[in-house]
Amino acid sequence: MDRNPKSILVLGAYGFIGSAIAKELSFAGHRVTGFGRNLSYGRAILPDIQWCKGDLRQYCDPQSWLPLLHEVDVVINASGVLQSSPGNDVNITQADAIFALIKACEISDISQFIQISACGASNDAAHDFMTSKARADQQLHNSALTATILRPGLVIGRNSYGGTELIRMIAALPLFAPRLTGFGKIQCIALADVVEATVNAIARPVALAGSYDLVETESRPVDQIIALHREWLGFGAVGRKLPVGRLLTKIAAMMSDALGWLGWRSPMRSNAIRSLINGVQGQSEQTAIILGRPAIALGQVLEGFPAGKQDRIHAQLMLGLPLFLAMLALLWLGSGLLGIWKADEAAALLDGSYLSSNIALIMVYGGAVADLILGAGLLFRKTVRAALVGTIAISLAYLAGGTILTPLLWLDPLAPLIKALACVGLSMTCLIALDKR
Repeated sequence: MDRNPKSILVLGAYGFIGSAIAKELSFAGHRVTGFGRNLSYGRAILPDIQWCKGDLRQYCDPQSWLPLLHEVDVVINASGVLQSSPGNDVNITQADAIFALIKACEISDISQFIQISACGASNDAAHDFMTSKARADQQLHNSALTATILRPGLVIGRNSYGGTELIRMIAALPLFAPRLTGFGKIQCIALADVVEATVNAIARPVALAGSYDLVETESRPVDQIIALHREWLGFGAVGRKLPVGRLLTKIAAMMSDALGWLGWRSPMRSNAIRSLINGVQGQSEQTAIILGRPAIALGQVLEGFPAGKQDRIHAQLMLGLPLFLAMLALLWLGSGLLGIWKADEAAALLDGSYLSSNIALIMVYGGAVADLILGAGLLFRKTVRAALVGTIAISLAYLAGGTILTPLLWLDPLAPLIKALACVGLSMTCLIALDKR
């Protein structure tokens, strides 16, 4: 319990890094307030802290921040957006909004500002995630605030998100492992070390003001990081390695970027791939200064939280999720198109039921349109959960209707009604996998 509790505002408090920082500070007795867009999710994972609702895109004026800074001692910016997408501009959320916040902190005489930046952030970096972070870092450095800028490498924690989730997904590949060529080396950092560095900076704001890379001593090829995670997950070594060069990864990144316009935030988007190609390396001596010791090495980090069955299932499930959703979308879109194309034949299946031919045809067309709507909904991140619930409901309705109107379909050699049960199960699996971090 901290003897001098402070009032702390944490941006991105339900994120991968921000949630760990907020939880530790709250446990230490500080009065923590989280800032984010989704308060219901924030309160679900961190019920012991206060929350205020806000969207960084709407906070680009210092005046908009002032009401939130009343009686706040420390501001921690742990927010971040990997890449721009519809409704999310990296330069607005990581630079413009933070410029306004820094100015508001100066007006409000905030005693300390801690910025969670990124190792490799610079004005001449290869992508806007790094350049926008660098712009905010420079603005903070030039301000009158007592500031600590932390620049972590690849952050490894008990949970996974973004780059760490991508590593676990690749580690879960069956039969073979990729041999990545043309990629830079990477220095990792334990999430616990990022949290400890933040706690140390709050305890000694003046002494630890400045910028610090947070990285382990050793630089590792991406292949080695994947191999260590595969061993940690308990999948065992693979005998076959498939060469994967920059070209293939860039193609995958382009496909992921395209999905980004449908709202999907894949860890394989261009900014992430460019970071892997360029490497993530920093000065471990700076880490030793703020921690008072070297950073925990990756192998020791993984040993600190042994993987279990749930980790293996999660890695495999996230690896298969895009394929599962693609298959479901193809099924429902195909069903809708075939229903319209072969409407008369489909309606003929209802001959002998209690329905007239006209009613049967209307039901076929109505079902086909519903299938098309659900199939399209599965393609968009914003609507996918509702679409999955819809596929379950429609499938159950088809089962009930088929049982009442054409019960002999249960004995059909192609088993259309039995297969509908499998679709329900796959939709339920996807719903579970789509839960947030």
